[in-house]
Amino acid sequence: MIQTFTRKRIDILVDAPLTDWLVEKARQAGIPHHSLLPVHSGEGRSGTWRDDDGFGSVAKRMFVAVSNEEKVGHLLELLAPRIETHGLVITVYDVEVIRGERF
Repeated sequence: MIQTFTRKRIDILVDAPLTDWLVEKARQAGIPHHSLLPVHSGEGRSGTWRDDDGFGSVAKRMFVAVSNEEKVGHLLELLAPRIETHGLVITVYDVEVIRGERF
């Protein structure tokens, strides 16, 4: 059986114009590897939105990274002052990975 290691996955829904800022914060926390995924549409407290609706909606991205608990905790501390003002939606959960030394 292949050995697995428990790590943390962090997903952050962010307005597309803030992705460079978010990536820099992740680097500061020691998390240089990530993926940015386009998000087509959604619904939140302000109602429904689509990235192409033409009514002033801001395109969204999903930042996805896997790292150890310490680095993810550091990233959360760096983001804490801006979670509300930047409208970040953050989830953190345990995942099993292969090649744990990479995370």
